[in-house]
Amino acid sequence: MVPRSSKQTVASLENEARLNSGGSSGPPHNFGNDYNDYFLRSGVLPQCHITNAEDPLTGYPKLQKLHVLKRAHTERYAGKAFGRNVEPSLMRQELLTWASQSLNFDVIMIGGCIDQYPSLQMLLDLPVQKLTPRPSIVFLWVPGPGLEAGRRALEHWGFRRSEDIVYFVTNKGSLHYPHAPASGEHEDCIVKSTWHCLMGLKGTLRRSEDSDLINCNVDTDVILEKPTERPNVIPESMYEIVENFTLMSRRLHIIPGHTAVDKPVRPRKGWVIMSPDVLLDNFEGTEFNSQTVRYGHRVPIDSEIDSLRPKTPTKARKR
Repeated sequence: MVPRSSKQTVASLENEARLNSGGSSGPPHNFGNDYNDYFLRSGVLPQCHITNAEDPLTGYPKLQKLHVLKRAHTERYAGKAFGRNVEPSLMRQELLTWASQSLNFDVIMIGGCIDQYPSLQMLLDLPVQKLTPRPSIVFLWVPGPGLEAGRRALEHWGFRRSEDIVYFVTNKGSLHYPHAPASGEHEDCIVKSTWHCLMGLKGTLRRSEDSDLINCNVDTDVILEKPTERPNVIPESMYEIVENFTLMSRRLHIIPGHTAVDKPVRPRKGWVIMSPDVLLDNFEGTEFNSQTVRYGHRVPIDSEIDSLRPKTPTKARKR
């Protein structure tokens, strides 16, 4: 469908509002702030009107304390940052080599906010199923149109889709704005300003019972771009969400594609990051295994954190 101009769209909306109000030529009813209409008139995305983007925990002292304690606790049990510089075409073989060395990862994140997003076949070729024990968790970044392909990749690796974390960027000049591929076709009439991070589970993980593996309800499943966030291939708050959610500490981030200079792939304590552009290339399987033995592959439960964390109600057993 050929996209309509903003003026045409606004006019049609105004006409529809008049018809809904009985066909009168007077002003349409005001049902509150219409941010979609404002976007058509100004180009300002609706999420820009959220006022506490920089510190969403303002006014929630208990949650603020929980996040401070969580951050310090995770840092205390985080191993050194590892990076592995590998071209995308060689990642499958490298990961198979790791699997042959009995390297296991309980948490794997794949992809990022990159313009050259990997094809479905490239994702299917990654031997994720050979690196992940039971239970384990995968986080897969996909653009809006790639949700179905992401679901197929999760199923291929033996994971069932559980959650969808949505990342909202704030303007078209954003570092992470999801640009559509230059296909020569008309633009979609729906402007896409989000990335999705699908979470898949392998094995049994119960929200209300497995508190030694996962801590639910610490964060929400929505990320809003922060104006002062430093450049990275993904919003760094996503790493924090993963670390807050799961107590499994063998973490791997695979970025199967090149990134722009303004989206550096930064190393992070407690993570192994595989990318052709990672700023560190120091990974050794034997050292990683030794570190796992030293720190353990789970972050221990902290009683104060557990008391502050909102709990998922236990489901009543059917009689």
